[in-house]
Amino acid sequence: MTGRGVPLINVRVRIAVRLFGLAFASCAAGCQQEMASQPSLQPLESSAFFADGRASRQLVDGTVPRGRLRADPKLQLGRVAFSDEMTTTPDSDRSVGSNADGDRSSAREPGGVQSHPAFVEEFPLPVDLKMIEHGQNRYRIYCEVCHDPLGTGRGKIVERGYTAPPSFHTEALRNAPVGKLYSVAHDGYGSMPSYGEKIPVRELWAIVAYVRALQLSQHFPERDLTDVMRRERDRQTRDEKAGRGIHGSGLDERSVTREEQ
Repeated sequence: MTGRGVPLINVRVRIAVRLFGLAFASCAAGCQQEMASQPSLQPLESSAFFADGRASRQLVDGTVPRGRLRADPKLQLGRVAFSDEMTTTPDSDRSVGSNADGDRSSAREPGGVQSHPAFVEEFPLPVDLKMIEHGQNRYRIYCEVCHDPLGTGRGKIVERGYTAPPSFHTEALRNAPVGKLYSVAHDGYGSMPSYGEKIPVRELWAIVAYVRALQLSQHFPERDLTDVMRRERDRQTRDEKAGRGIHGSGLDERSVTREEQ
């Protein structure tokens, strides 16, 4: 017992614990300093260890990132060939310009987008309802903020000052090959950023398939309407006359066109 009534053994334990903690802290501080000062090299620094004097080493010839093997130009690029095999005309990549009305569809070529030999004209993978529905889901996530739900280029971002994209329903873009639409989405164009690093290849094609469905929905030939579609059209026409229809569905009547044939 000590003079204050505290067992001597408890005092010794406390002192031992404190000494151990102090020793551990000193060792940890020393290790931290040693690790922070290790002779590592930063990217792009010079190094006398390698013959070329560079710390950053080049990838081994033929190295391909996992999942990025470029074996199918139609699927991965939307083109019939890779760059060293392309047969595009000089103006083919500049066919979507910008005119005075903000419609970028046919400013560079008076006749609009007619033919692009380097872009695929058909989808490089099967298109079915499941793919289109998945494309609709991706479209709502990535595209709707600029292109709006109907694809007329009046999205919420545009309302706040962003550059207005062209409507998907212009003749030029309805006649554009699917490879062109894919290429613009994958590589970016003008104010539109590239989504090639954000969206997987097959999902990008699903978005293009949904865009084609959007285009067809607003320019569907009347002669091809089924009986069910005709009844639905007649119902919507009656609703419009009654003051509902487009306004009641939330669609913009200015963006709705119907191809009467």
